[in-house]
Amino acid sequence: MSTQAIGVRPFQVYIVEDSVNLQRRLIAAIQAAGAEVSGCSGDALTAIEDLFALQPNLVVIDLSLSSGSGFDVLRALKDHALVPDAIKVVLTNYATAEYQELSAELGADRFFDKSLETGRALAYISAQAAAARRRGARPA
Repeated sequence: MSTQAIGVRPFQVYIVEDSVNLQRRLIAAIQAAGAEVSGCSGDALTAIEDLFALQPNLVVIDLSLSSGSGFDVLRALKDHALVPDAIKVVLTNYATAEYQELSAELGADRFFDKSLETGRALAYISAQAAAARRRGARPA
């Protein structure tokens, strides 16, 4: 019996990333993990609006965006409790201790260096999707 047949939606991931190439790579890996990509945005304002409407299970956030920053997204999510249950994963080329600390203060659950740890980030996302499948994703 499919999860759709019993009213349970699949694990959903939203991507906040302005690199189209990395968006494609993330989408392929997320789909291969059995999760669904609920949306993508390369700018903070669109991401914030989408996240409020879509309520994904996990959000991948780059800190450097075409407009605004990943910190703007994290701050809005925290200040307005937009997706309180979502796992927030920062994946950035700006992997300094200061940025990692600020990301954690703003509610990021995990922080990965894009240049060195993209594979680890994808493995983490895959593991979260698999764990959700075992538990049964939250109801639609």
